[in-house]
Amino acid sequence: MATFDPNTLLAAIRSAVAPTSAKVLCVLLWEHATSHLRPLVRENGVPLQEAMLAQVNHWIISELHGQSERPLTTSTLTAPLDMFAGQGAGTMTAVPFEISDNYTGVLILVAPGPISDAALQSLTALKPMLQALLGYHFEAKSLSELLESTQDVLRTARDLVENPSPQTIVETLRQNLFKGRISSCAMLLYGATGGPHSGQHAYVEIQGAWSRRLGSGVGVGVRLYLSDYPELLERLDLEQIVYYPNARAIRKQFDPLVNGFLKIERARSLALIALKDRTQHLGILAVAADKPNAFQQTDLEQLRLLSEYMTLSTYAQLVAKRQEQQEQHLAAMLNAVHEGVVMVLPFGKGGHVFITNRHFKAMFEVADEGAEGVSLIDLLGKMRIPEATRQELQTLWLSIPPRAPTVLRDEFHMVNQEGQPADIEWYSAPVYQDQRVLGRVYTFHDVTPERTAARLRAAFLSRVSHELRTPLTSIRGFAEFILEATGDNLPALAREYTEIILNSARHLNNIFTDMIEIARADAGELKLSKSEAHLPDLIINAVARLELHYRNRGQQVVMELDDDLPHLMIDVDKILQVLTNLLSNAIKYSPEGGKIRVSTKYVTQADDIPYAAPAEVMLPALLVTIRDQGKGLGRDEVDKVFMPFYRTEDVKKQRIEGVGLGLAVTRSIIEIHRGRIWAVPRGSVRGGCFMFTLPTP
Repeated sequence: MATFDPNTLLAAIRSAVAPTSAKVLCVLLWEHATSHLRPLVRENGVPLQEAMLAQVNHWIISELHGQSERPLTTSTLTAPLDMFAGQGAGTMTAVPFEISDNYTGVLILVAPGPISDAALQSLTALKPMLQALLGYHFEAKSLSELLESTQDVLRTARDLVENPSPQTIVETLRQNLFKGRISSCAMLLYGATGGPHSGQHAYVEIQGAWSRRLGSGVGVGVRLYLSDYPELLERLDLEQIVYYPNARAIRKQFDPLVNGFLKIERARSLALIALKDRTQHLGILAVAADKPNAFQQTDLEQLRLLSEYMTLSTYAQLVAKRQEQQEQHLAAMLNAVHEGVVMVLPFGKGGHVFITNRHFKAMFEVADEGAEGVSLIDLLGKMRIPEATRQELQTLWLSIPPRAPTVLRDEFHMVNQEGQPADIEWYSAPVYQDQRVLGRVYTFHDVTPERTAARLRAAFLSRVSHELRTPLTSIRGFAEFILEATGDNLPALAREYTEIILNSARHLNNIFTDMIEIARADAGELKLSKSEAHLPDLIINAVARLELHYRNRGQQVVMELDDDLPHLMIDVDKILQVLTNLLSNAIKYSPEGGKIRVSTKYVTQADDIPYAAPAEVMLPALLVTIRDQGKGLGRDEVDKVFMPFYRTEDVKKQRIEGVGLGLAVTRSIIEIHRGRIWAVPRGSVRGGCFMFTLPTP
């Protein structure tokens, strides 16, 4: 097959323009059938810009469409040089010449001014020699050579479809296209996303390789850093193929690691092919031979044709592999969760089931096959739950689009596969990515053990407290009778002991009452007697009940109440108990002579809620804040303080009376009203601070 030497071509052109001040920039090749313009040869180190190629291509097309019978080679294009950075002041001149019926060459020259007529005449005399150098190379193939080349490309494309991995691409090119004519080949992929000059690519990594001396896979995993090659990357991005017919002459351009590779492989020719398409920059294909001028233009043309195909195939495989790994990781994480989980995407009836975990399938006896890739309603039909529950869930789930930001929660009762009754709580929330709803997640939690334990605890406490309260009632009754019946006739010591007995009995009775309240709330058996009420009136009532207590300590209660607050549907007695507990604590722990502040606020959006509030606050709601001037709570104490029988170390040291049940009861009462209560740690506020919300109708 005919070949040509680019250096011979450039030398001939230089000799023709030597008498002038012009210098050679490059030779472009324009293909008539495809109207495709690409660089053929160029001076070393001369950058090409897309603006130049676009203008020359437009000029050629306009010339061909404007006249008939090949007028292109009789005209020239002269353009200002301001769009060609780095070439100095002057003009660019494009001189076309015929190669064959299918190709036209375009010589690009740079000069301080337009090319002289004498120089153009010299170039005209040079055209037959240029045609002789290039014409046979592009047109004079035999039919057998053309068919063989086409079959090689088609065979390569077919093999890449079957397995587009980097190593397979390397082996396929070696066997199908080069057939033993190369000494080494490597496929290198960028280590980050984005364009190759965007600053996001720090290196390329060898993903597939073959060497005649060392075999397949040599160097895989080695990273070559790109900070020293900005010009090479720019040239690759523009021309797609960079060919060095004599690799020894350019070894100084590479770092020691690359030079080591070239030396070991005895590389004399080197071709670098950019693996990219219009949107993806995947990496670089490097092909080397141990002879100079080893690659013909047809070889490089075939690689150019296949490069985008290789890019798409490899990228598709990488994406599929990455997606498969992500799905495996997600499945592993979900299977480790001890709750049933279903993730749905936003299409299909109620959503398209993307993934379910092992615990969900076991909980509702759903077979592995068919649990995914169906609509949420179809999956609901496969769950072993009561039919009435199925209908309720279907109505509710269909009423909420998968992309809706709504959060749902509820519970239902069923019989599990062991034939035991089970209580199931479920929760559904949207899944976000960059503030965009991707779908929804449903979680199912079997709360039967907790509910059973709570019921047993409540029954136990109720039985124990009943058995203990009966003798306590007798003890308290006899103590009260002794004190009332004897009057002043009872000796002082006996009266003191009797009063201690009476106070202790009352204290134990209050403790048992609080314990029963907590146990009933945990078991869901605490009943409310709701009525309409105005919260500021209840606060004023609670403060009045405790007036004697805070006045005895010289304290002042400041009420900042909003009379325009909406009315609530609440259990008045229990909310009064909450207010009394919180105010009593503030009086107890605030110093003598201090101030206690009680304020109310109507909140309708999340921005109105203080930062320390829990995430589950229901809105709109009324917010109540009670602050004192005591020491307050540490960050490690604000959650523990609501636990039964918990008392802080400071309280223990000061020997302040109490058993630590008041706040536990308070939390239970607030939560069965669907509100939330929390403490604010010191440092965020001065003194002690408790807040709670009560949702409005």
